Amino acid sequence: MKLLSIFVTILLLSCGQENKRVEKEQKAKDSVSTHLIESSENLNEDEWEAPAEVQEKSPLEISILNLYKSMENKDEQEFLRQFPKDFEQFQGYFGWDAPKDAPHELYEHSVHYIEYLFYLLRTNKYPAYEKNIISICEHGQWEADAVNYFQHHVINHIKENDKYNLINELRDDKAKSVLFFLFDGPHPKFDADFASHLSASKKQILENLFESVFLDDTEDQDPFPDEEAHSAYTLSDYLENEHFFIRDIDINNDGILDKIVSTERYQGDELLLFINDGEAYRFALKTINFSEDGGNQIVDVLAEQGGFFIKTAFPDGGFLEAYHHIAYTDEHWILTHTVYKTQSSNQEDAFIYVCNVEQNLELADADVLDKLKWMPNEDVRNRVCTKEML
Repeated sequence: MKLLSIFVTILLLSCGQENKRVEKEQKAKDSVSTHLIESSENLNEDEWEAPAEVQEKSPLEISILNLYKSMENKDEQEFLRQFPKDFEQFQGYFGWDAPKDAPHELYEHSVHYIEYLFYLLRTNKYPAYEKNIISICEHGQWEADAVNYFQHHVINHIKENDKYNLINELRDDKAKSVLFFLFDGPHPKFDADFASHLSASKKQILENLFESVFLDDTEDQDPFPDEEAHSAYTLSDYLENEHFFIRDIDINNDGILDKIVSTERYQGDELLLFINDGEAYRFALKTINFSEDGGNQIVDVLAEQGGFFIKTAFPDGGFLEAYHHIAYTDEHWILTHTVYKTQSSNQEDAFIYVCNVEQNLELADADVLDKLKWMPNEDVRNRVCTKEML
């Protein structure tokens, strides 16, 4: 009996200790659960949804360095995301730092970045990014080199791809700012064909700009001879004019040196031919030297067998040259062909594309510039152009 009583006592003590152990474990579990709930309340929504290792990769910071890397890697979408979206940023990457009188970081390679941008737009894979080129134009002002080159490419993109809706869909105040930039320059020229594709309101804005801004009567007098006032050009008009240079070249294959007059760089695109008839230099033709408000500028006019050629280049940044070859045939000056040269990239293994483009255009044709065939697009150069080592 005493043994039974001792056994029952031990059993009751054991059960009590087990109950206390279970109670302690439950309290511990409750404490852990409470801690987890409190911790979860302090987490951000994204952190709560998934662990760090399965979170989506954060987009890269918008910077010159990341634009450069995307260009080097030919990462098309990242390049378009990194490319400037407004004029201030564009000028700060590719333009000239006037206060410091020094180039901005990507100034020297601006041609390649701008060409790659418009190459991507021509693929028609990224139509949404076309509006970005218009946003860069807004509040823009003409500058030489990169800004000029971009301006030229925007106009060409709109005209060649019939993208006038990019302007026609803008509010009038934005359209005025964009059109001002597109036609701003040392010598603005009204483009009647461009204007004809604009809506009535946008066309009126462009016409008003040329009436009140680009053709301001308070501007300094035009230093160039006026065509209507000089129906018969004379060489003496240009001999002491600092805006022109003169070259002695036989232009009609008679063995006698004649005169070619050209505007200097950034001074327009005039080219005049004067034939030496033994007594005086007789005016023969007024044409163009292939300088562009948005691109290449005149470098020189040089003699070659059977005629001469005009060299132009993109000034001060990148590598883009054009050699326009003119021959005298059947009393006409014919642009026979143009040789374009451009650097493939700014990488160590870069090379020069040499593209020989047949033209067969008369220099006397008033629309010769509109009919000019340009350098082949980047996507076909490997097939139609040759290569030279740097």
